[in-house]
Amino acid sequence: MKKLLTFSLALLLIASCKKGDTKLPKSVQVPPPLITVDPSGDATINVQTAATADAFNGKFKVNLYYPQGAKPAKFDIVIIKNTDFATVKTVAAGVTTFPTSLAVTGVQLRTWFNAPIVLGDSFTIGANVTTTDGRFYPAFSTVAQPYSSGILSAPGFSPSVTFSAVCQFHITDYGAIGSTAPFTVVRDDAGFFTVGQTIPVTIVDATHFSFEYPTNNPKAVIIAVNALTNGTTVTKQVIGDLGDGLGNYSVNSVTGDPANFVFPCNLTVSVTLDITVAAGDFGNYTIVLKAP
Repeated sequence: MKKLLTFSLALLLIASCKKGDTKLPKSVQVPPPLITVDPSGDATINVQTAATADAFNGKFKVNLYYPQGAKPAKFDIVIIKNTDFATVKTVAAGVTTFPTSLAVTGVQLRTWFNAPIVLGDSFTIGANVTTTDGRFYPAFSTVAQPYSSGILSAPGFSPSVTFSAVCQFHITDYGAIGSTAPFTVVRDDAGFFTVGQTIPVTIVDATHFSFEYPTNNPKAVIIAVNALTNGTTVTKQVIGDLGDGLGNYSVNSVTGDPANFVFPCNLTVSVTLDITVAAGDFGNYTIVLKAP
C-alpha cells in the first residue's frame, strides 16, 4: 500500500505540471578566489620571542582561479585564528583588481585578535565573495562548507592560505658561528655525562653543531640540522676509544627516532645515537643539550 501511495503521488505531481510551467532556478556563476603565499615574505611566524613574532611579515597574492571567467563585484579578504569561524577579521575590503599583492604583520595579528602569538597558533586567510548581482558567499561559515569537494580537488585551486606560529631554527640563537659555548646536559642515556653538567659545544656553521665525548683520542660528533623540519642527523663517525680493548667507538643517528630534533623555543638540540664497535652494537641512546 505504501508503494502504491508513493507511486500515485508521483503521478499526481506529473499530471499537475503543464508544458511551460516548470521554472528552473537561475544559474549563478560564483568566481572562486585563488590565494597563494608570496615566497618573498615570511612562510611562518617565529615565536621564539615576542619581538620575533611581531617582526613577522607574511605576503600573499589574491587572484581569480578562472581569470577569463565571471568577475566578482568584489572580494573582501578576511582572516581567522585557530579555525575559529565565528571570529573573522578583515584584512582588506573591496578588492577588485586581480592579481593583488597583500601582506599581514605580526603586530596586526596580535592587535586584531587581542592576544600575543604563541607556539601552535595558526592564521588562515580567505576571501568573502560578492557577485555582480549582489549575492554574498563567505570564506568561513559556521553553518556550511564554502566550497564543494569538486572544486577543492581542482588542480592548483587554493581558496585560502595559512600562516602558522613555529619556533624557527636559526643557529645563531644558540651562539655565534665559529664559537664554542658551554651547553648544559639535559639528558645522556649513555652515561658519558651527568645531567646538569656543562660541556663545550661548537657552532660549526648555519646547520651544524659539534661536541666530543670524554674518550681517548676524542673525535667530534657532528650534528646536522634540517632548518626546514628542525630534524637532526648524525652520519656514522668515530668518537674515540675507551681503553677497554674494544677499539674505536662509533655513533650514528637512529633514523626516524622522535628525539631527533632541535627545539629553538628553549634552545635545545637532541639526537638518538646508535653506539657501536667493530665487535657489535651497544644500542640506542638519546642525548639532549641546551644552549646557555
